[in-house]
Amino acid sequence: MRQWFWDFHGVGCYGQRASVQGGQAGRKRRMGCVLAKGSRVVAGLRRTIMAAAAAVVLTSLVGGVATAAPASPAPSGSSTAPTPSTPGSSDSLIGAEPKSVGPGDRIDILQRSLGGGRFEALQCTVGFAVISPSGERLGVTAGHCGAPEQPVGVSHWIVGEVVQSKAPAVKPDPKRPGQFTPVDPFGPDWATFRITDNTVKLLGAKGPITPRSVGVAHVGDKVCQLGSVNGYRCGAVVKVQGNWILTDIKTTPGDSGGPLVRTSDGAALGIITDAVTLSDATTGKVTGNATQYYALPAVLAAAGGDRLATN
Repeated sequence: MRQWFWDFHGVGCYGQRASVQGGQAGRKRRMGCVLAKGSRVVAGLRRTIMAAAAAVVLTSLVGGVATAAPASPAPSGSSTAPTPSTPGSSDSLIGAEPKSVGPGDRIDILQRSLGGGRFEALQCTVGFAVISPSGERLGVTAGHCGAPEQPVGVSHWIVGEVVQSKAPAVKPDPKRPGQFTPVDPFGPDWATFRITDNTVKLLGAKGPITPRSVGVAHVGDKVCQLGSVNGYRCGAVVKVQGNWILTDIKTTPGDSGGPLVRTSDGAALGIITDAVTLSDATTGKVTGNATQYYALPAVLAAAGGDRLATN
């Protein structure tokens, strides 16, 4: 069973830096914020080439289902109006302005405005920093996290936007109302984003992730990944098929887009896209968990010839 990790999500308040006028950067904060936690509804099919997409279900901390809608470009499921609530102060909900973001850090990709300063967002993870042929510095994450032009948030501040995004097309599953299956389970799954706030630096290396080059994965490679939820986890590559990599590392919702690096040479190999549950074909008994990644060389080529940034 393959599970798409478009991911922890919520309804949140985001601050946005106003335009610079008269030499001073004004700030405006989105008001009427209601934070929420949610859980994904996942429909799984048997392993190898079949998978199911997920519908995002948001539940407000003050009670009631906010909405059910998968990340664009997947079609949305049914929705329920939010339960009315008393907004909190945005000043108490927005943290300090971020100074940098890099591999393994959390990003929230805002799906849509719910009005009153509230946004529906999907939590994902920064994979790598890259440099486009024009010299622009971009971040890489999973394609199912968001669509082009959707805002990117860090620490509840809007700091950028999605530039390019490719995710497997999905179709409604007639056997599972409100859930989806991919048309091509091995379709591309990657996105790039830019930082539009010039006070925030996009780092090429952070913490244990210090990529030195772009590499190609091989079965048996010792590797480590960094997710914004599950942290730093290590294991080995167990399968490579086309542009897809499978390891024996267990991952967590919210880790999508996170980096995979080979430990022997620091080569950047791919980005986290899915959790895979392995099961016995006869009995259906779960035999293990794995993580699937989209290969970084394929991302760089499809993005138009981007190259890895290592600092």
